[in-house]
Amino acid sequence: MKLGGIEQTKENYRDRRSLPILETFFQDLRYGLRMLWKNPGFTTTAVLTLALGIGVNTAIFSIVNAVILRPLPYKDSSRIVTFHVKTSMFPAFTLRPSWPAFQAIRTEAGSVEQAIACWETDRTLTGTKQPAVLDVAGISSGFFENLGARPAQGRLLTDQDQNSRQDREAVISHSLWRARFASSPSAIGQQLILDNQVYTVVGVAAEGFAYPERAEVWVPISLSSEIAQNPAFFTFDVLGKLRKGARLESLQAELAVIAQQLEKELQKQKPSLQGSYKLSAVTLLDNRVQDARQGYLVLWAAATLVLLITCANLTSLLLARGLTRRREMAMRVALGASPGRLRRQVLVETCSLAVLGGFAGIGLAAIGILIFRAVAPPDTARLSEVSMDWTLLWFALGSSLLSGLIVGLAPAPRAARMSPNELLKQGTRGSGARPSRFGNPLVVVEVALAFVLLAGSTLMVQTLAHLLYQDPGFRTDHLLTFDLPQPPKWDERVAEARTTNQIVRMKQIMADVRHLPGVQDVAASDHGVLSGMYFSNAGIKLEGVIPEKSSASEGIVSRYLSPGYFQMLGVSLVRGREFEEHDTRTSNRVALVNEALAQKYWGTLDVVGKRISVSTDAKGNPQWNEIVGVVANVRDLSIQDEAQPEYFLALFQWGVGSHHLVVRTRTNPEDLADTISRQISASFPDQPLTHVTTLTRTIADTVGEQRMHSALLGIFAFLGLAVALLGVYGVVSYSVARRTQEIGVRMALGAARGDVLRMVLRQGLTLVSLGAAIGTVGALGATRVLASELYGVTPTDARTFLAAIALMLFIGCMACWFPARRAMRVDPMVALRYE
Repeated sequence: MKLGGIEQTKENYRDRRSLPILETFFQDLRYGLRMLWKNPGFTTTAVLTLALGIGVNTAIFSIVNAVILRPLPYKDSSRIVTFHVKTSMFPAFTLRPSWPAFQAIRTEAGSVEQAIACWETDRTLTGTKQPAVLDVAGISSGFFENLGARPAQGRLLTDQDQNSRQDREAVISHSLWRARFASSPSAIGQQLILDNQVYTVVGVAAEGFAYPERAEVWVPISLSSEIAQNPAFFTFDVLGKLRKGARLESLQAELAVIAQQLEKELQKQKPSLQGSYKLSAVTLLDNRVQDARQGYLVLWAAATLVLLITCANLTSLLLARGLTRRREMAMRVALGASPGRLRRQVLVETCSLAVLGGFAGIGLAAIGILIFRAVAPPDTARLSEVSMDWTLLWFALGSSLLSGLIVGLAPAPRAARMSPNELLKQGTRGSGARPSRFGNPLVVVEVALAFVLLAGSTLMVQTLAHLLYQDPGFRTDHLLTFDLPQPPKWDERVAEARTTNQIVRMKQIMADVRHLPGVQDVAASDHGVLSGMYFSNAGIKLEGVIPEKSSASEGIVSRYLSPGYFQMLGVSLVRGREFEEHDTRTSNRVALVNEALAQKYWGTLDVVGKRISVSTDAKGNPQWNEIVGVVANVRDLSIQDEAQPEYFLALFQWGVGSHHLVVRTRTNPEDLADTISRQISASFPDQPLTHVTTLTRTIADTVGEQRMHSALLGIFAFLGLAVALLGVYGVVSYSVARRTQEIGVRMALGAARGDVLRMVLRQGLTLVSLGAAIGTVGALGATRVLASELYGVTPTDARTFLAAIALMLFIGCMACWFPARRAMRVDPMVALRYE
């Protein structure tokens, strides 16, 4: 019997008894880790490079997962939908349903298992040392049950609480319980005085429950008959839960039928409000994140580009390192290593590097998440849910292994093709392949990807600059603004007396503030400039316009202002006069319009003396307001949008449910905030002040999301550009090192130092130019995704692309300069003895 050699027989026997794949894997792993340990400089560079890409990508994924991908924290959240109303009366707005619409959905939508509604309002808390404004949600029956809420203390509201006519119960949020009651169980049974109505706290919602997101108190909803029957009171947040197996498309068809009925009822009760009426549904998750989805996906794509750039850079490093290990690999082939074993060895090493980079990247991602939560605008969707979790760790591990495989795709086959015959006959130097065969294409890819990031971030920075320095049409300096919440006036029996008292009170507050040192002037309105709050009226009547425009079917923005408002803001008066002190409730009602409204409906600015009707008397006859002035267009609704048609009514002739004060100061407005607050509290202890801020800060806050996206894209572009140009530097430096003898020969034959400098620069700038050209083509397509987020600049802005190309070439030149300088200093005699 022929057994062969003893050692070979032992090897075959060992393979049969064990798992050779695992054994050789651990051998490769140990060997790879030893090789990495022996090269700490290379290992550190590679790990940090990958950590950068993986950390950025993991941090952004964590944010995207928390905001967009993760289900909402409600029971059966995937089946919860919310409802919207669109009408031709208010074409620019997506409205909420009215109470009649909610009742119709609850009874007639067969695809909906249950429907609930809430009405979110600000209400003043009194009976405490300092009055405060709380976000209160009036809720319908079944609210907590359908959302799967649980109490942390006490109980939640039930149907019996909804039907109670004597006791008023309330449930408070976990955050309010912690802030006002120090998380004490004795909070149950305490009383809250909200707008002079007493509520008893019966429970605390579990930590993390929030619907609506800002809600601090939940109370049974209470409606007057007028509101409950008003089909045009588009105020209620309505949620429905789809039946199991029901599709959203089926619900949309049912809503179309319901909308037809509601449109007929609306036209019957409100003849002046004519036009189409559409009722639609969208999943609650889509509704919550639809405005943020595209921005975050763009950021994730940018982070992925950074990861690809780092992978390409590391691949270049590994290929360059592979040239120094050719003799080692050839020796292993000569000793019997198979091509598969060599490929596995390289892949094990690259995956080990990637896992080490992944662990470091998790640390960077954790820091990035903390920074994001600190700098993100407060109204960022689902900001409180952004955190470190197991999903992040698994994503980081998966990204690491995938990066390791991508990085090893080029070095592994090269290692498997080692030919020992030629290499073992050569020395350790001079036998490598030309670097251009492996380094140049990767560098071009790096530069191209970095250019896409650079172009996108430059466009976003320009957008931010245009928004911040956009002229809104009024002075924004030295202005302090704040809200003075007023209790609602739903009871018509006392509404007139309450309105008169509020006007007297507001005049007193303005007089007190005006006399404070450092205050130049004071004005009041119904809501703040650029606050995101404004009212729009449809069906108003206009006198003296062409017949087809005598009644404005579309909604027109309305504002209520005190005398001197425009003068204080520095808004030009084009015709007529402003509101004056004698424009009171006992005088003839007057109005102002802006240029946009006058031009659209009258075709001229000479409209002083015309009349506008925004209300009717008890018999349905229009109540007219004489136009006494025309003011210049201003961007007081949104800094991004052109001025819309607006009309203005005298605040002290009407009285409104909310008051906003604007104070122009002679000094820094922030220094007077406490003084003004103390003055108002001293005169009116039950009057809270909210949203105290400067107008410049308000403008900055309105572009908070664009600022955050611009900053993140800028950081990604900087990182990608830095890594890509390090790749250029590495390839050119390696080329200079490999061509030392050639450069020496050239200089010995008469080449000047300038010739060598130009040769090296030409090599590097050729790579950068080619990458910039390819990147330009890619950026022209990629930046179109940003079109909806840009302002004042187009996605294909020529100046932006030319500036980006110039910057890329300049930095590329800097990256090539140092290797070129080193090449210029080559001593021909030393270079000729180099090999």
